[in-house]
Amino acid sequence: MIVPKNNTRKKYIRDLMDRNPATRNQIATISGLSNPYIKELERDNINSVGRDKLLSLSIALDLRLAEIDELLTVFDRSKLNVNDIPLFLNVAQMCQFSSALHPINDSYTFDLMLLSAEAKQGPHTIVSASPASCFRHEGHRLYSEKALVNAHPIYGELVTTINRERRQLFLMNLNNHIVENFICEHCLEEYIQNCDEDEEKSWRIKHIRNIINIINGFDNFNFYLTRKCPGFIFALKSGLAASNNPDKLIFSGFSPHSKATKESRSLIGFATQSKAVILNIKNELDLIRTSINPEYLNREKLVDFLEQLIQFKK
Repeated sequence: MIVPKNNTRKKYIRDLMDRNPATRNQIATISGLSNPYIKELERDNINSVGRDKLLSLSIALDLRLAEIDELLTVFDRSKLNVNDIPLFLNVAQMCQFSSALHPINDSYTFDLMLLSAEAKQGPHTIVSASPASCFRHEGHRLYSEKALVNAHPIYGELVTTINRERRQLFLMNLNNHIVENFICEHCLEEYIQNCDEDEEKSWRIKHIRNIINIINGFDNFNFYLTRKCPGFIFALKSGLAASNNPDKLIFSGFSPHSKATKESRSLIGFATQSKAVILNIKNELDLIRTSINPEYLNREKLVDFLEQLIQFKK
Protein backbone atom coordinates (compact mmCIF):
# COMPACT_ATOMS: atom_id res chain seq x y z
CA MET A 1 0.00 0.00 0.00
CA ILE A 2 1.54 3.31 -1.13
CA VAL A 3 1.07 6.10 1.39
CA PRO A 4 0.37 9.59 -0.02
CA LYS A 5 2.44 12.29 1.65
CA ASN A 6 -0.62 14.13 2.89
CA ASN A 7 -2.04 11.05 4.65
CA THR A 8 -2.22 11.29 8.41
CA ARG A 9 -1.22 8.51 10.79
CA LYS A 10 -4.84 8.31 11.88
CA LYS A 11 -6.09 7.54 8.39
CA TYR A 12 -3.21 5.19 7.71
CA ILE A 13 -3.85 3.06 10.81
CA ARG A 14 -7.60 3.05 10.21
CA ASP A 15 -7.06 1.93 6.62
CA LEU A 16 -4.88 -0.95 7.85
CA MET A 17 -7.47 -1.94 10.44
CA ASP A 18 -10.37 -1.69 7.98
CA ARG A 19 -8.77 -3.90 5.37
CA ASN A 20 -7.99 -6.63 7.92
CA PRO A 21 -10.90 -9.04 8.54
CA ALA A 22 -10.02 -9.49 12.22
CA THR A 23 -11.76 -7.43 14.90
CA ARG A 24 -9.83 -5.02 17.09
CA ASN A 25 -10.14 -7.51 19.98
CA GLN A 26 -8.58 -10.26 17.87
CA ILE A 27 -5.75 -7.97 16.74
CA ALA A 28 -5.17 -6.99 20.37
CA THR A 29 -5.01 -10.66 21.41
CA ILE A 30 -2.49 -11.62 18.73
CA SER A 31 -0.34 -8.50 19.04
CA GLY A 32 -0.28 -8.39 22.83
CA LEU A 33 -1.30 -4.72 22.66
CA SER A 34 -4.32 -3.65 24.67
CA ASN A 35 -7.58 -2.73 22.97
CA PRO A 36 -7.47 0.83 24.44
CA TYR A 37 -3.89 1.27 23.15
CA ILE A 38 -4.94 0.30 19.61
CA LYS A 39 -7.87 2.72 19.83
CA GLU A 40 -5.48 5.50 20.79
CA LEU A 41 -3.27 4.57 17.84
CA GLU A 42 -6.26 4.81 15.52
CA ARG A 43 -6.99 8.28 16.91
CA ASP A 44 -3.34 9.34 16.59
CA ASN A 45 -3.25 10.23 20.27
CA ILE A 46 0.16 8.66 20.98
CA ASN A 47 3.10 10.93 20.26
CA SER A 48 5.85 8.32 20.26
CA VAL A 49 5.01 4.72 19.41
CA GLY A 50 7.71 2.19 20.27
CA ARG A 51 9.28 0.23 17.44
CA ASP A 52 8.40 -3.04 19.22
CA LYS A 53 4.73 -2.03 19.37
CA LEU A 54 4.69 -1.15 15.68
CA LEU A 55 6.16 -4.56 14.85
CA SER A 56 3.64 -6.29 17.15
CA LEU A 57 0.79 -4.54 15.37
CA SER A 58 2.31 -5.31 11.96
CA ILE A 59 2.49 -9.04 12.65
CA ALA A 60 -1.07 -9.12 14.01
CA LEU A 61 -2.20 -7.35 10.84
CA ASP A 62 -0.21 -9.87 8.76
CA LEU A 63 1.71 -7.14 6.96
CA ARG A 64 4.39 -8.04 4.46
CA LEU A 65 7.92 -6.83 5.19
CA ALA A 66 7.68 -4.03 2.61
CA GLU A 67 4.41 -2.92 4.22
CA ILE A 68 6.09 -2.85 7.64
CA ASP A 69 8.73 -0.54 6.12
CA GLU A 70 5.89 1.78 5.06
CA LEU A 71 4.31 1.70 8.51
CA LEU A 72 7.64 2.50 10.18
CA THR A 73 8.18 5.38 7.76
CA VAL A 74 4.75 6.83 8.56
CA PHE A 75 5.75 6.85 12.25
CA ASP A 76 9.12 8.48 11.46
CA ARG A 77 11.09 5.32 12.09
CA SER A 78 13.83 3.86 9.91
CA LYS A 79 12.99 0.86 7.72
CA LEU A 80 13.54 -2.70 8.91
CA ASN A 81 17.08 -3.90 9.49
CA VAL A 82 18.63 -7.07 10.92
CA ASN A 83 18.72 -5.51 14.40
CA ASP A 84 14.90 -5.84 14.39
CA ILE A 85 15.01 -9.63 14.19
CA PRO A 86 15.07 -10.13 18.01
CA LEU A 87 11.92 -7.98 18.17
CA PHE A 88 10.19 -10.36 15.74
CA LEU A 89 11.16 -13.30 17.94
CA ASN A 90 9.93 -11.52 21.07
CA VAL A 91 6.59 -10.75 19.41
CA ALA A 92 6.18 -14.43 18.48
CA GLN A 93 6.95 -15.54 22.03
CA MET A 94 4.34 -13.11 23.40
CA CYS A 95 1.72 -13.75 20.71
CA GLN A 96 -1.61 -15.22 21.86
CA PHE A 97 -3.93 -17.12 19.53
CA SER A 98 -7.65 -16.42 19.60
CA SER A 99 -10.73 -18.52 18.84
CA ALA A 100 -11.09 -16.67 15.54
CA LEU A 101 -9.27 -17.81 12.40
CA HIS A 102 -6.25 -15.57 12.00
CA PRO A 103 -5.29 -15.49 8.29
CA ILE A 104 -1.64 -15.96 7.32
CA ASN A 105 -0.60 -14.49 3.97
CA ASP A 106 3.20 -14.41 4.18
CA SER A 107 5.79 -17.11 4.76
CA TYR A 108 7.62 -15.24 7.52
CA THR A 109 4.38 -14.72 9.50
CA PHE A 110 3.59 -18.41 9.02
CA ASP A 111 6.98 -19.21 10.60
CA LEU A 112 6.28 -16.82 13.46
CA MET A 113 2.93 -18.47 14.20
CA LEU A 114 4.67 -21.87 14.27
CA LEU A 115 7.33 -20.41 16.58
CA SER A 116 4.61 -19.02 18.84
CA ALA A 117 2.95 -22.44 19.14
CA GLU A 118 6.24 -24.31 19.54
CA ALA A 119 7.32 -21.98 22.35
CA LYS A 120 4.63 -23.62 24.52
CA GLN A 121 5.52 -26.97 26.10
CA GLY A 122 3.28 -29.92 25.26
CA PRO A 123 2.56 -32.73 22.77
CA HIS A 124 2.99 -31.62 19.16
CA THR A 125 1.53 -33.11 15.98
CA ILE A 126 2.59 -32.28 12.42
CA VAL A 127 0.81 -33.52 9.30
CA SER A 128 2.87 -32.53 6.30
CA ALA A 129 4.08 -33.39 2.81
CA SER A 130 7.75 -33.23 3.86
CA PRO A 131 9.60 -33.58 7.19
CA ALA A 132 9.29 -30.90 9.89
CA SER A 133 10.35 -27.63 8.26
CA CYS A 134 12.43 -26.41 11.21
CA PHE A 135 14.89 -29.25 10.49
CA ARG A 136 15.75 -28.00 7.04
CA HIS A 137 19.50 -27.45 6.89
CA GLU A 138 20.60 -23.86 7.43
CA GLY A 139 20.93 -22.25 4.02
CA HIS A 140 18.17 -24.36 2.42
CA ARG A 141 15.61 -21.56 2.42
CA LEU A 142 18.12 -19.00 1.21
CA TYR A 143 18.42 -21.12 -1.91
CA SER A 144 14.85 -22.30 -2.41
CA GLU A 145 13.30 -18.90 -1.63
CA LYS A 146 15.74 -16.75 -3.60
CA ALA A 147 12.99 -14.47 -4.93
CA LEU A 148 11.82 -13.62 -1.39
CA VAL A 149 15.40 -13.23 -0.17
CA ASN A 150 16.10 -10.77 -2.97
CA ALA A 151 12.82 -8.91 -2.45
CA HIS A 152 13.66 -7.61 1.03
CA PRO A 153 17.03 -7.01 2.76
CA ILE A 154 16.19 -8.83 6.02
CA TYR A 155 14.05 -11.71 4.73
CA GLY A 156 16.85 -14.27 4.47
CA GLU A 157 18.36 -13.55 7.88
CA LEU A 158 14.89 -13.31 9.44
CA VAL A 159 13.62 -16.72 8.32
CA THR A 160 17.00 -18.32 9.05
CA THR A 161 16.92 -16.98 12.62
CA ILE A 162 13.29 -17.97 13.15
CA ASN A 163 14.08 -21.47 11.88
CA ARG A 164 17.06 -21.74 14.23
CA GLU A 165 14.89 -20.68 17.18
CA ARG A 166 12.14 -23.11 16.19
CA ARG A 167 14.63 -25.97 16.04
CA GLN A 168 15.89 -25.22 19.55
CA LEU A 169 12.36 -25.08 20.97
CA PHE A 170 11.40 -28.25 19.09
CA LEU A 171 14.30 -30.18 20.60
CA MET A 172 13.67 -28.81 24.10
CA ASN A 173 10.04 -29.93 23.83
CA LEU A 174 11.14 -33.40 22.70
CA ASN A 175 12.90 -33.94 26.01
CA ASN A 176 9.55 -34.04 27.82
CA HIS A 177 6.75 -34.52 25.29
CA ILE A 178 5.77 -36.71 22.35
CA VAL A 179 6.10 -35.12 18.93
CA GLU A 180 4.48 -36.86 15.95
CA ASN A 181 5.13 -36.18 12.28
CA PHE A 182 2.73 -37.86 9.80
CA ILE A 183 3.76 -37.95 6.13
CA CYS A 184 2.26 -39.74 3.18
CA GLU A 185 4.86 -42.28 1.97
CA HIS A 186 4.22 -41.27 -1.63
CA CYS A 187 4.66 -37.55 -0.82
CA LEU A 188 7.96 -38.23 0.92
CA GLU A 189 9.27 -40.23 -2.05
CA GLU A 190 8.27 -37.41 -4.39
CA TYR A 191 10.05 -34.90 -2.16
CA ILE A 192 13.34 -36.56 -3.15
CA GLN A 193 12.70 -38.38 -6.41
CA ASN A 194 10.74 -35.71 -8.31
CA CYS A 195 13.19 -32.89 -7.63
CA ASP A 196 14.96 -31.93 -10.87
CA GLU A 197 17.39 -29.33 -9.49
CA ASP A 198 20.59 -30.94 -8.24
CA GLU A 199 21.31 -28.25 -5.64
CA GLU A 200 17.75 -28.26 -4.28
CA LYS A 201 17.86 -32.05 -4.16
CA SER A 202 21.09 -31.95 -2.12
CA TRP A 203 19.36 -29.66 0.40
CA ARG A 204 16.41 -32.05 0.63
CA ILE A 205 18.73 -34.99 1.23
CA LYS A 206 20.31 -33.04 4.11
CA HIS A 207 16.79 -32.39 5.42
CA ILE A 208 16.02 -36.12 5.52
CA ARG A 209 19.44 -36.80 7.06
CA ASN A 210 18.59 -34.36 9.88
CA ILE A 211 15.31 -36.21 10.47
CA ILE A 212 17.17 -39.54 10.68
CA ASN A 213 19.38 -38.01 13.37
CA ILE A 214 16.30 -36.88 15.33
CA ILE A 215 14.68 -40.33 15.04
CA ASN A 216 17.87 -41.95 16.32
CA GLY A 217 18.40 -39.38 19.06
CA PHE A 218 14.94 -38.90 20.58
CA ASP A 219 12.56 -41.66 21.65
CA ASN A 220 9.79 -39.04 21.94
CA PHE A 221 9.94 -38.31 18.20
CA ASN A 222 7.55 -40.52 16.22
CA PHE A 223 7.88 -40.27 12.45
CA TYR A 224 4.94 -42.02 10.79
CA LEU A 225 4.60 -42.92 7.12
CA THR A 226 0.98 -43.21 5.97
CA ARG A 227 -0.36 -45.23 3.07
CA LYS A 228 -2.85 -42.54 2.09
CA CYS A 229 -2.35 -38.84 1.59
CA PRO A 230 -4.14 -36.86 4.34
CA GLY A 231 -6.72 -34.28 3.36
CA PHE A 232 -5.03 -31.37 5.15
CA ILE A 233 -1.62 -30.05 6.15
CA PHE A 234 -1.43 -28.68 9.69
CA ALA A 235 0.46 -28.43 12.98
CA LEU A 236 -1.38 -28.96 16.26
CA LYS A 237 0.13 -28.03 19.62
CA SER A 238 -1.75 -29.65 22.49
CA GLY A 239 -1.99 -27.56 25.63
CA LEU A 240 -1.11 -28.94 29.05
CA ALA A 241 -3.96 -29.02 31.56
CA ALA A 242 -1.67 -27.85 34.36
CA SER A 243 -0.56 -24.78 32.38
CA ASN A 244 -4.07 -23.76 31.33
CA ASN A 245 -2.89 -23.42 27.73
CA PRO A 246 -5.53 -24.36 25.13
CA ASP A 247 -4.72 -26.36 21.98
CA LYS A 248 -3.29 -24.28 19.14
CA LEU A 249 -3.65 -25.02 15.44
CA ILE A 250 -1.68 -23.72 12.46
CA PHE A 251 -3.44 -24.83 9.30
CA SER A 252 -1.75 -24.51 5.93
CA GLY A 253 -4.29 -25.84 3.47
CA PHE A 254 -4.84 -28.94 1.42
CA SER A 255 -2.34 -31.72 0.95
CA PRO A 256 -0.57 -32.02 -2.44
CA HIS A 257 -2.71 -34.93 -3.60
CA SER A 258 -6.03 -33.65 -2.29
CA LYS A 259 -8.69 -33.28 -4.98
CA ALA A 260 -9.85 -30.04 -3.40
CA THR A 261 -8.23 -26.88 -4.72
CA LYS A 262 -7.38 -23.62 -3.04
CA GLU A 263 -8.72 -20.68 -5.04
CA SER A 264 -6.68 -17.97 -3.34
CA ARG A 265 -2.97 -17.99 -4.09
CA SER A 266 -2.19 -15.42 -1.42
CA LEU A 267 -3.62 -17.17 1.64
CA ILE A 268 -1.03 -19.54 3.11
CA GLY A 269 -3.21 -20.68 5.99
CA PHE A 270 -4.52 -19.60 9.36
CA ALA A 271 -3.85 -19.89 13.09
CA THR A 272 -6.51 -20.47 15.72
CA GLN A 273 -7.34 -22.02 19.06
CA SER A 274 -11.02 -22.47 18.16
CA LYS A 275 -12.25 -25.60 19.94
CA ALA A 276 -14.72 -26.40 17.16
CA VAL A 277 -12.11 -26.19 14.39
CA ILE A 278 -9.55 -28.15 16.41
CA LEU A 279 -12.12 -30.87 17.17
CA ASN A 280 -12.62 -31.38 13.43
CA ILE A 281 -8.88 -31.52 12.90
CA LYS A 282 -8.56 -34.12 15.66
CA ASN A 283 -11.22 -36.21 13.90
CA GLU A 284 -9.12 -35.93 10.74
CA LEU A 285 -6.10 -37.02 12.74
CA ASP A 286 -7.93 -40.14 13.92
CA LEU A 287 -8.43 -41.11 10.26
CA ILE A 288 -4.78 -40.41 9.48
CA ARG A 289 -3.70 -42.79 12.26
CA THR A 290 -5.63 -45.65 10.63
CA SER A 291 -3.47 -45.21 7.53
CA ILE A 292 -0.07 -45.62 9.22
CA ASN A 293 2.11 -48.18 7.45
CA PRO A 294 2.81 -50.74 10.25
CA GLU A 295 6.01 -51.91 8.54
CA TYR A 296 7.76 -48.68 9.53
CA LEU A 297 6.65 -48.60 13.15
CA ASN A 298 9.94 -50.39 13.72
CA ARG A 299 12.53 -47.60 13.97
CA GLU A 300 15.35 -49.60 12.37
CA LYS A 301 13.21 -50.38 9.32
CA LEU A 302 12.07 -46.75 9.14
CA VAL A 303 15.64 -45.46 9.19
CA ASP A 304 16.66 -48.06 6.57
CA PHE A 305 13.82 -46.83 4.33
CA LEU A 306 14.92 -43.20 4.73
CA GLU A 307 18.57 -44.10 4.09
CA GLN A 308 17.61 -45.90 0.88
CA LEU A 309 15.45 -42.97 -0.16
CA ILE A 310 18.28 -40.43 0.02
CA GLN A 311 20.56 -42.79 -1.91
CA PHE A 312 18.12 -42.71 -4.82
CA LYS A 313 19.70 -41.63 -8.11
CA LYS A 314 17.36 -40.39 -10.85
